[in-house]
Amino acid sequence: MDLNQIIQFVSNIDLHLIELIEQFGVGVYVILFLIIFLETGAVIMSILPGDSLLVGAGAFAATKDLNLAALLIGFYLATVLGDTLNFHLGQFFGQKYHHSRFEEKNLLKFINKENFEKVNRFFSNNGRKSFLFSRFIPVARSLMPFSAGFTQVNFPDVFPFILIGNALWSGLYVLLGFFVGN
Repeated sequence: MDLNQIIQFVSNIDLHLIELIEQFGVGVYVILFLIIFLETGAVIMSILPGDSLLVGAGAFAATKDLNLAALLIGFYLATVLGDTLNFHLGQFFGQKYHHSRFEEKNLLKFINKENFEKVNRFFSNNGRKSFLFSRFIPVARSLMPFSAGFTQVNFPDVFPFILIGNALWSGLYVLLGFFVGN
């Protein structure tokens, strides 16, 4: 299998769920949770399926091929851990930005100070609530935690919204698949 085939398989993993369940058995949970963790935890991995994977897995829970409780708990934990990693990656790169701003060689010259401050004000004022809604927008769910971390928002300020948003997103889509699958 070449790299292109692997990328095609992984980006369409929701279409290959039955194959994965048959081939890996209980190990399929690790694969599914890892995909959702990467989709939310690594900004560049937002191309991975999220919504469709949750719905598909929920549908297989309706047929008893997968356990509904395990999916709900596992996907929730994967998304919370993914968002937490994503936030801290943003925080790391944001600190690099702050430190490099004052050096001659600015590695992140493409970031405008004015826009940086606007984003920081957005998160500090009412942007925390946007974590609830961004979960339902594929690329936004990867960018929100990274952007908040990058602009040095306090993690405890956004963490409750990460918890609630991920519970709503993962729970809603898995249950939607479960009821459609029934």
